[in-house]
Amino acid sequence: MLLFVIGLFFFMHCSNQNDSGHIQILDEIPEHILEVENLTIFPGDAKPEYSVELVPVQTYGADGEPYLTSIVNGVVDENGRLIILDVNFGGGTFPPDNRIIVFQPDGTYLTQIGRSGQGPGEYGLAGIPDVKAGKVYVQDITNSRLNIYSAEDYSFVSTVLLEQWDVRKHEAVVDFELGTPLFRHDGNLLARFINRVPDNESRSEIKYLLVNTDGDVLNTEPLVFPGGFTVRPQTVPPGPIISLPFMGTTITALSPDDALYSALTREFLIKKHDANGIYQSAIYYPIAGVPVDLNSYTGSSRHSLSDIRTAFDHIDEEIPESTSPLIALKVDDEHRIWAGVLANPGLENFEWWILDRSGKLLAKLDHPRSQLIIDIKNGYLYNKETDEETGAEFVVKYLIELTEKS
Repeated sequence: MLLFVIGLFFFMHCSNQNDSGHIQILDEIPEHILEVENLTIFPGDAKPEYSVELVPVQTYGADGEPYLTSIVNGVVDENGRLIILDVNFGGGTFPPDNRIIVFQPDGTYLTQIGRSGQGPGEYGLAGIPDVKAGKVYVQDITNSRLNIYSAEDYSFVSTVLLEQWDVRKHEAVVDFELGTPLFRHDGNLLARFINRVPDNESRSEIKYLLVNTDGDVLNTEPLVFPGGFTVRPQTVPPGPIISLPFMGTTITALSPDDALYSALTREFLIKKHDANGIYQSAIYYPIAGVPVDLNSYTGSSRHSLSDIRTAFDHIDEEIPESTSPLIALKVDDEHRIWAGVLANPGLENFEWWILDRSGKLLAKLDHPRSQLIIDIKNGYLYNKETDEETGAEFVVKYLIELTEKS
């Protein structure tokens, strides 16, 4: 069933642009989009219902100990405490010095979760922490294991060796590389595996299998999405592989009820699968980025424009006319969808399109590309920022204020 929102037929021509970083609004819906089931299409020039303002209310790590080096990412737990992964990349050792630091809601330091090492509850190169179902999960990438801590007092609970997961015996993951899992609110997780698409050396694919923390497979059929895209020009001798982000990759986010939202970045099409992996619906905004400039992908390599075009002649893919409009996807604890729109790769800022669960545009938030949204929870946005004079990194907690437009 295809659902059309009022205003669908008032699209501007593809050559027209709005004021959001040269976003192009398509005048025709691509055929493959129209074939999507349970699709709701919104006008590309939709006006937001609200204006949004971020009001700063708290800082974390801006002054005093512990001094932060490089904030990789983090999460806000069920008690409103901020947990961040801070890494010292300047020490000259591998793995670098990792710290997982917990701040109280008032910005004061509370404790550190685990520490660097190889013993129980310790980690080498740590993954981004996550909090679900009363547990803090930290992937120990160096030692190929998953550490689990209590979300109440942050004490160590258990370690799971990923190499012993039964999921590795599943036919869908043979010779696959295990990526960062998605941790669910029900205590299970979506194991993420990456490999090249058969008969296509340029495109990778991403597969998700639902497993418990012991690695037992809970669903039999994986969810499969397009991964990143690279080409190796047909030169002699073979040159380096070139990554082409305008070809798109899949970004995902989990909702509070463990629905999986996914989008291929080359188009504003967001699909929803329920907690059982069953496809539910999709939303679409007919927008595109600026025209693709292949010359911008030859400057940092010894390859020419003709090398890239020749590489495409050897694969079953076409060069798109425009750059990918999406770069990020989040779902907050109020089931609002946050889609990061960057139609022009040359811009310093991009827009977060804030949608309700039906896909209707609520607001647009202009945001610097150099900053990272760590979490959105309880009506607050936690943003990583940098002091321009000292280069010190810290986190600012903002109250999200939505004001209805007249």
